Amino acid sequence: MGALMTPRTKPLFPVVCLLMALTTACGPNSASQDAGEHRKRGPAVSQTPHPRSASDFTVPLQSYELTSPQYAQLQRARMAAVRQCMHRFGISLDTPDIREVRWPHIPALLGWLGDRKPSRYGYRGPSGYLADQYAAAARGGTKALFVPDKYSGVYDGSADLFDGRPVPRGGCHGEVMRRLDRSGEALRRSLKDEAIVPWKLLSDIENTVARTVASDHRYQQVEQRWRDCMSRSGRPYASPADAEGDPRWARSVSITDEEPEQPVTRAEIEAAVADEKCRDEVNLPGMALALHAAYQKEAIKAHATELERVKKLLRIQFKNSSDIARANP
Repeated sequence: MGALMTPRTKPLFPVVCLLMALTTACGPNSASQDAGEHRKRGPAVSQTPHPRSASDFTVPLQSYELTSPQYAQLQRARMAAVRQCMHRFGISLDTPDIREVRWPHIPALLGWLGDRKPSRYGYRGPSGYLADQYAAAARGGTKALFVPDKYSGVYDGSADLFDGRPVPRGGCHGEVMRRLDRSGEALRRSLKDEAIVPWKLLSDIENTVARTVASDHRYQQVEQRWRDCMSRSGRPYASPADAEGDPRWARSVSITDEEPEQPVTRAEIEAAVADEKCRDEVNLPGMALALHAAYQKEAIKAHATELERVKKLLRIQFKNSSDIARANP
């Protein structure tokens, strides 16, 4: 069968749940009850923006991140280094193509439908949109890196020898991590993140905040107005996630090559258009943006030291990725 070294999935649920499912469960019920009292009050929000384009969705956590082109370069270098390592053992490994993300995941996480062009594509967006959502949430990663079983010991280091040759510590995975981490080894040890590109803390904060926002009374008030609007259009969904996840269209979507995607239906387009209108009417994305920003600021204060380490290590990795790219034109 072989080993999948990164997640691979067919989404049967809304895009926001696809983004959150990379590391945690989707939905407000999984949020920590210890924060319940704080969620009733929540941090102060001075004003609610009215986002009109994807570029309007800027959140504080992004200051610790690489840009989309930088993540793409880093992931390309990672794949090139993996191929180079495996090749030393006579193994020709196919690796996923890495391209720069065109549609960032923050707008979808905050409930904006504008870049999906609902009147043409419904909830699924243009070709490549869902794959971009996965790649953006995984910080530039795309499809899974598939390693056949007979070579997995070389990749993950579970074998000491392969064809008489010593396998590097941690396999090619470990070797690539060390190449990208060069001069940042102490940062890596302090983070305890086994992913080659250390994005777990960023994703954990992002998703915890998303669940907390869903439980905030201010968001819930706006969501109730959204429900009223949708009911007036004859679509009484309980939440935006339920509208996107309606099985009539959610089960026709795929981001894998194994299962073909079904054509968008008129029913999906009509629902998505009505949904976008209601979200805009009550400014659901604007409230989500304001609350995400406020809660992220709190999370940044609570995790300031760890986030600075992630930021530094990502920048070290980006610099080292340039060296790898030059060596593998």
